[in-house]
Formats: sequence, structure tokens, C-alpha cells
Amino acid sequence: MAYQTILVHIDDTPRCAARVELASDLAAAGNAHLVGLYLPVLPADLSYAVINRQNLQAALDRQTISDQHHEQDARQKFEAIAARAGATAEWRAPQGLADDLAALHARHADLIVLGQHDGQAPAAPVAERFNENLILASGRPVLVVPYTGPVPHRFRSILIAWNGSRESARAVGDAMPLLERADRVTAAIIDPTNVEPRLDAPNTNALIDYLSRHGVSAAFEAIPASHEVGVDKAGVGELLLTRAADVAADLIVMGCYGHARLRELVMGGVTRTLLRSMTVPTLLSH
Repeated sequence: MAYQTILVHIDDTPRCAARVELASDLAAAGNAHLVGLYLPVLPADLSYAVINRQNLQAALDRQTISDQHHEQDARQKFEAIAARAGATAEWRAPQGLADDLAALHARHADLIVLGQHDGQAPAAPVAERFNENLILASGRPVLVVPYTGPVPHRFRSILIAWNGSRESARAVGDAMPLLERADRVTAAIIDPTNVEPRLDAPNTNALIDYLSRHGVSAAFEAIPASHEVGVDKAGVGELLLTRAADVAADLIVMGCYGHARLRELVMGGVTRTLLRSMTVPTLLSH
């Protein structure tokens, strides 16, 4: 199996080039079609105008001129990077609400590549809940690239966060094209309710067989965790990040738990930790 269409979110930030390079390399390696979806973040002055309905048309006119210039520049950079990688590329720049448009276009792709939200950046690459909304709304695996640090062009060492759930099973299946090309795969079993997770549990043995049929040989390890030693779900996320560093993983694969409740997005504690504190690219499936 292979990804046939990879979609990468494009904005006007310097960090965007890193995820475009990664998406282009993944597309070229798997002979996939690459789609660049240009959805810049709404500027603060325009957001204020929309909310307050004051001088809205003047703000929109100013933003249209600015957007045209930025879009041309972003498109040239995107197409140049894709061409260097040897990937077939398509540019899209729809107009409308970013969350709705991103979900609509993402549903027709096999893999989505996004940038991590950087709350300290003067102009954040994505809105604070953009990634979370897309993970839950798209029905597609989302590969989030950290806002800092080197980005690999190929994932050689992959860490799977496995708990036997529907979400983790979905993530493994969604990541299979990457797992099949990796040099090393490690599956970490972390159960915050169990001091000694068992490697011989039925769903673990089934995963070993499933991966091996795809030609993936994985090392399995149980990482003890317990509420008695202060490890809650957020702590499980920190354990995963620590283990990723220990095995020199350049990608984490994890199921994402989340749902909408009373119009408020509710993400699982481990997912929130990874989205906030990731140190390596992370593939999340819901």
C-alpha cells in the first residue's frame, strides 16, 4: 500500500518550507500526488474587524492586496521545492473559513502534513485549534511537524504508541507506507493503570503478526507506568517523548482520542501533550 495523494498546509511563515520539503520527499518516494493547500492565518487586525464589524470592507481590501503578493511568493516556493524533489504538485488557494476548507480538502487525501502551533511566534503558523479540529474532522491521518528542530526527509526510526485501542490500530494502518520503509520500528506499550504492561497480551501478539505480514519487524517493549508514581495521561505523553529520544526515533505514530462536547473540542491528555510538546514529527489518527 502507498499514499496516492499527500496534502500539505501552506502559510507565509519561514517554517513552512521545512514541512513542504518533507511532504515533497514523501510524495516523490511513493510516487504520490502532492497538493499544496494555501490557507494563511487571518491577521489580527482583520480578525478584530470581522468580530467587531467595523471598517470590515476596508480591512478586507487591504488584506486582498497583501494576500495576492504572499500567495504568489508561497506558490513559487512550493512549486520549486516539489520540482527539486521530483514530485508532481498541485496548488490550491480556496477562499473561506480555514477550518472548514482544510477539512473539506483533507478528506480527499491519504495523508495531511501540518505544522505544529507555536504560541510564542509573532505570527503563529496555524491557529491554536487548527490542527486539533482537522485531526477530528478530516477522517485522515495527520502528520504534524514540530515548529523547531531539524526535519528528516525520510523516517528511519519510528516509535509506535500502542494500547490496543481503535485509534492506535487506525494509526498503525495509516502509517503503514512509512513503517514499511523504516529501518527500525519500536512499539511502546504504556498503560497508566498498569504497573507492568504485558508483552504477551493478545492484542500485542496480533499486532506483531499484522506488522510482520507487511514486512515490518518491530521491537516491542512495555514501559511501566502507575498513578502511584505520579504518571497521569499527560505524563504518558512525556514518557513517549522521552522514549522517542532514547531510541532515536524521528517519527511517533499514535492514535488520537478526542471529541466535540457542547461545542468545545475535547482532546485526550496524551494527544494534548504530544501536540504541545512534540520534539519529532508525529502522525496522529482519530
